[in-house]
Amino acid sequence: MASEDITAATVLRLAEKVSLQPLGEGEGGVILRLDSGELFTINDTALSFVEALDGTRSVEGTVELIAEEYDVDRDTLTRDLIEISGDLLTAGLVERAE
Repeated sequence: MASEDITAATVLRLAEKVSLQPLGEGEGGVILRLDSGELFTINDTALSFVEALDGTRSVEGTVELIAEEYDVDRDTLTRDLIEISGDLLTAGLVERAE
């Protein structure tokens, strides 16, 4: 499946050769691809999302957690997280756990 095929039911996890590091309150975080040395910065919402990708929880399951934490509209958040998931998958930072 291509990254465009991600839905709310898609289950993801961090890629094996990836390290996630929070930067501190309100600072977001960084994702490091250990195989290439590429460094990606992410905001707080994306950090919460990536931290919730445990290989068992769907994108929709992460929406429940993040919507409570940030008090945002669930439909908008779902669309945004599906889009972010595609970007993360294309960059090799996450992988499908299905």
